[in-house]
Amino acid sequence: MSALMLSALDDLQAVMFKWKSQKSVIKPTLHLRESNWWRIQLVEETDEEYVKHPGLTFDHCVKFVEEKLKDWPNCKRMAHDMWDFKHRKDAEKFITLFHLSWEQ
Repeated sequence: MSALMLSALDDLQAVMFKWKSQKSVIKPTLHLRESNWWRIQLVEETDEEYVKHPGLTFDHCVKFVEEKLKDWPNCKRMAHDMWDFKHRKDAEKFITLFHLSWEQ
């Protein structure tokens, strides 16, 4: 393997260990709505049994997603943490963008 490939694998491993040690992770979930629109909802997964209110990190994440999606065509905000997409491909593209750019 090349040195560049090994460096990339080391970076990936470091990120995976960081994720593993976190107490909560914010993930976008994808669901098909009755109207054939695709809904993304942000969900904060935590090791704690019960979280009454999402943390500040969740609110920062919502603002991050709001900024990214404000000009997307065929996308509309439905609630504080939910967006509907007309096309599944666009929703999946955003999920990929989210995972690549939102630093947890």
